[in-house]
Amino acid sequence: MTELAVWSTESLPQWGAFDAWSDKMSDLHLAWALSRPPTEEFSAAVRYRRVDELTIADFHGGRFAGSRLERGREAPGQQMIGVLLNLSGRLVCRYGGEELVLGADQILVWDSALAYSFDAVEPHHELSVMLPRERVPEALRAIAARTTTVTSAAPGSGLVAVSAEQLKTITREMGGISDAGLQIACQAFFDTLDAALTAPVDHAMTSARASLLVQVRRYIEDHLDDPGLCASSIAHAHAISVRTLHLLFADTGTTVGRLIRQRRLEVCYRELSRARRGNTVTDVAFRWGFADAAHFSRSFKQAFGVTPSSVIARQEPAAAPTP
Repeated sequence: MTELAVWSTESLPQWGAFDAWSDKMSDLHLAWALSRPPTEEFSAAVRYRRVDELTIADFHGGRFAGSRLERGREAPGQQMIGVLLNLSGRLVCRYGGEELVLGADQILVWDSALAYSFDAVEPHHELSVMLPRERVPEALRAIAARTTTVTSAAPGSGLVAVSAEQLKTITREMGGISDAGLQIACQAFFDTLDAALTAPVDHAMTSARASLLVQVRRYIEDHLDDPGLCASSIAHAHAISVRTLHLLFADTGTTVGRLIRQRRLEVCYRELSRARRGNTVTDVAFRWGFADAAHFSRSFKQAFGVTPSSVIARQEPAAAPTP
């Protein structure tokens, strides 16, 4: 399990504190050229976890500003989507040609290719999550590409407020969550925020599609252990075409196949973490529809950052000492 990291300028001499923070931020976030009011003392503190390419952080700091050193130069695999929840103070962000002001309890979804500069005009407290663009729901990627406003996450703002509470809870508890658990929790946060920010369409059509999507998801949950579960079998069970099924998932940020694989992997992780003596990784994989143990292990490691054998090994009792 990756460890929670805690960093601050508290023990650093004031003359070196800001330079140290500049190095830390470039390592933890993106490459920024930072500056601060020359007459003010500076302080910063951050708690964070990194699991594979996921970074989640809880930051408190004084006034400072930054501009991108390498804006738009990232290779496709290096392009990031971030979510920033500002809890106190004010931030001015220059993003995609627009100037956005974030106050307390406001949230911004942003794309690293469009981020230009920011100015923390007041000491502020923020929570942030960053993921590679390809791991973020498609609708959120589209929102990040066209964002020209910030969104209120204050109580009363519906699903956005729910997603904000999820992020607050994750950052509060991130020191005690396993790597796989942290990724699952963050994915749930992204899914909720995705649902909260996706623009509504025709109400009747949305209601019918939402109802069908619920039925399909329930069917998938009920048949995860069926090796024959696939788009064709799901479409046949619901008297729709495979094309209609794929269109049903078009705005969810995933596909039928990816959802089946992800849910099977999550169930396998849960079962492996509770495995009794004598259970094997292959037993669990085959029970939940994986026909190739090597492919299962690779997919499991990619999803959770650990191997299935390491999860099940933690459940094995230590061998009795030889007399």
